[in-house]
Amino acid sequence: MEPAIALLLGIVQGLTEWLPVSSSGHLVIFEHLSGVRPPLFFNIALHLGTLLAAGWLLRTDIAGALRATPAALRAVRTGTTDPDERTVQLVLLASIPTAIIGFSFDAFASGWLGSLQITGVGLLVTAGVLWLSRGRGGTLDVASVPLVVGLWMGLAQGLAVLPGLSRSGLTIAAGMAAGMRPVAAARLSFLMSMPAILGATALELLQEREGALAGVAPAEFLLGMAAAAITGFLALRWLLALVEQQRFHWFAPYCGLVGAALLLL
Repeated sequence: MEPAIALLLGIVQGLTEWLPVSSSGHLVIFEHLSGVRPPLFFNIALHLGTLLAAGWLLRTDIAGALRATPAALRAVRTGTTDPDERTVQLVLLASIPTAIIGFSFDAFASGWLGSLQITGVGLLVTAGVLWLSRGRGGTLDVASVPLVVGLWMGLAQGLAVLPGLSRSGLTIAAGMAAGMRPVAAARLSFLMSMPAILGATALELLQEREGALAGVAPAEFLLGMAAAAITGFLALRWLLALVEQQRFHWFAPYCGLVGAALLLL
């Protein structure tokens, strides 16, 4: 792989992993346009880069959640109003439907992953969800969110395994529809994505470990990961600002235009 391709893929991954435009959909588009299929280990490097970006931006939330994990598990039956404990509970609950849908998709529908038509339909659905999110969102913070919202957002996250469906777009919109403050929904969305991304990456590595390192040079690995981390951090900051300003739906026209173009190809 050429260094320029590694850099470009890192930038694309960093932007599309967090912005509500579907990173998997853009990977499908890139592969069809360029004829380049990135090696598995390089894809893992890109995911590590975006996770580093989220980990740094949300480091305070993550540290609080880790400290609160034992108490959160004890308080499952009794309930809690502590925001860190409730965050842990919501993330764990979200992981259940995400894992079920992810494993089911891997077993029965993984052949859809490279389809431009499926990607186009997914992007159109994402556009519709983003547009309908205009003016939505309530006043609930993480501490006051019912636990069922974790399952609801986890369902949205699981459905985003289909190319073209944006994970961040669907989960943030789901949280807002459940009455969460937009920024609270966004931060929770980012936190619940981290175990999902790690789990999906680990599963992919186990399934294809024989050829995982093929075609990867250390320089390309580091270049792609660094580009994904830097652009991912900037994308996260920008998205949080847009969500706070009630401009989350700004990405709907882009998703709609790209989705329609893919269906016409």
